[in-house]
Amino acid sequence: MQNSRAHWSHREPRKISKWLLQMMIALVGLCLLQLLTGCGNTRTVYVKVPAVPLPANLTSETMQPAIPNPLTYGASLDLNVSLLSALGQCNIDKASIRKIEEHRASQ
Repeated sequence: MQNSRAHWSHREPRKISKWLLQMMIALVGLCLLQLLTGCGNTRTVYVKVPAVPLPANLTSETMQPAIPNPLTYGASLDLNVSLLSALGQCNIDKASIRKIEEHRASQ
């Protein structure tokens, strides 16, 4: 019995499949090229942003500790601790304000 596809050589299917593969690669390349050209005409617009106000907790007044009326040695030590903690809170607030201002300046 003779094969019905005897006239086909064994190389022709390979040539056809190679040709199809090259065409598929070319089509994919064309699609990608079309996507790239779509991004070529974008425009950058800069918009001025209003300055963000500082948080209220940074600009609020720091409470002063009350000075006891009979100022004893023990009460003066407690007053010193209260004053140093108020001073520390002021320094933390100032550092936060400096950080915010540096961030604004860098933008």
